[in-house]
Amino acid sequence: MKQHKVLIIGGGASGLAAAIVSAQRGNQVTLLERGDRVGKKLLATGNGRCNLANLGAPCYFGDPDFARAVLAHMPVEKVLAFFEDLGLPTRPDGAGRVYPGCNQAAAVLDVLRAQLDALDVRVITGAEVKTLKPGWQAVTGQGNYTADSVVVCCGGLAAPKLGAANAYGLLTGLGCKLIPPAPALAPLETEKAPVKGLSGLRLPVVLTLCGQRPVAAAMGEALFADYGVSGVCAMQLARDAENLLRKGQQATLYMDFSPTLGLTEYRMERATPQTPGHNEQQVRDWLHDRQRLPGGDPLLGALPRLLREKLQKAPARDLPRLLCAYPLPLTGVRGFDQAQITQGGIDCRDFDPATLGHRTLPGLYACGEILNVDGDCGGYNLQFAFATGLLAGGDT
Repeated sequence: MKQHKVLIIGGGASGLAAAIVSAQRGNQVTLLERGDRVGKKLLATGNGRCNLANLGAPCYFGDPDFARAVLAHMPVEKVLAFFEDLGLPTRPDGAGRVYPGCNQAAAVLDVLRAQLDALDVRVITGAEVKTLKPGWQAVTGQGNYTADSVVVCCGGLAAPKLGAANAYGLLTGLGCKLIPPAPALAPLETEKAPVKGLSGLRLPVVLTLCGQRPVAAAMGEALFADYGVSGVCAMQLARDAENLLRKGQQATLYMDFSPTLGLTEYRMERATPQTPGHNEQQVRDWLHDRQRLPGGDPLLGALPRLLREKLQKAPARDLPRLLCAYPLPLTGVRGFDQAQITQGGIDCRDFDPATLGHRTLPGLYACGEILNVDGDCGGYNLQFAFATGLLAGGDT
């Protein structure tokens, strides 16, 4: 006999993990997925390589204390052991990011789906839950499903083409508080003139976001677009940019080309925000040293032609400043359709980080992106999703 009837709402990373662990405990598990298949967003993560986790220090926002508490109960070693038990070898890169050994996101989904089948988890696709009632009863267009416990793993609003939907009402209808959601890990929109003619150009840079003072900074590869700037280092700053603009503050992104010029070690990570132009003298010295080169153009060979020609239009006295603090006034953050993750979501304070169970509604759990936790690029968001799913599934 099965111990309990458990309902999982959402077939993303956290929902798949919760379903597997709950079924391993002997429960009768039904997974309801709104889309036509489970794990659709999982296949797109890490550019199709699926960055599962990160071995470094946690990097979370929204409710970072809750995230750290979750990971204290389900550390990265246990998350990776879960996948090893499913037959998925994993490997870290030099920066602590963990990928499947074969570098294919499809392999991750394959082992998860195979385990669902082996455990007789009932998976129903095309089943969008309209209402969740205490008891527990999930109301869908296909009928109603009842269970002893329900795990809500519906994700956030990011990447609607991959199945995202606004499911916050399932929990707010039960009294949970919603922190207003907004795009995070999204490209940044800037005034058009500073980026005109540079679309498609990729460069290693340091980006510093400033309001009335420096707010945040990141190093990495930036990608110019006709609307502004993309790339990981720009997307890491989307959360702070969104918050500045929402408050009506003027926000400017300063681009430091020092990594491109060889003046700064190139890394992909957040950086300590410093006053833009703090290294202007170093750039002046670099320019002076390059005056000896043939042709009389100190930027020749150091910058791509399109950028070099754009900077050469400025007065020569302004060039050092532009090379270390190229100003890009921000006008917005791209929407959920281009965001990788959602900031905001269901207030975590109603849930126990050891189990992901609701503190006053027995049998109710919430996992993954639907909660008010979002992390940086680098596997943090998937790690949180898997960790919450494993904890909730283990408590049902």
